[in-house]
Amino acid sequence: MNTERGLPVKLGSFTDASKNWRPHSPPFLAKVNVDAAWKKGSSNRGMGIIIRGQSGESIVGASLLSSHNSVVEVEAEVVVRGLQLAAHAKLSLIVVEGDCLEVMDALINHSSDCNWRISLMIRKSRKLVACFSLVEWNWVPREANRMANAAEKLAMARLSSSDWVGRPPTSLVHVLRSDGLTGPPLF
Repeated sequence: MNTERGLPVKLGSFTDASKNWRPHSPPFLAKVNVDAAWKKGSSNRGMGIIIRGQSGESIVGASLLSSHNSVVEVEAEVVVRGLQLAAHAKLSLIVVEGDCLEVMDALINHSSDCNWRISLMIRKSRKLVACFSLVEWNWVPREANRMANAAEKLAMARLSSSDWVGRPPTSLVHVLRSDGLTGPPLF
């Protein structure tokens, strides 16, 4: 376990061969999955965040728009936004998972020589760690990050930002269920 400014930061890695989303293990209370998309030649840049509890239930999430100039910048910003959302929800023991290897590697390895395009957002993420008792960073394959991926696609399709507490948009419930977890009831 490393420490960041005296705060515990656990470094994790993805080892599940099934490549599906999996619940976090104790002592963590929530898992923050983040994903982003950037379309070259377009102003569409979407970010998706889903925070789930120990049994996989949706706690809070967001489909957001961004204005960065590269996909790696949007991927780094969504980590900052995910940490902010988790702090706002008053969560203290979290796992942050993303499928952008460059961003997660910079966070996991405390790289001081990361891509200049993301260095400011990596510093912001490191400062936000102070809001939590314990943070674990995990890189995951895209298949294990389907809900965050669907949320960022929703932002790009709607061209607007939205967030939710407890109940994701109906269009995303099928993704929760495809992870083998129960989703909220459909009305």
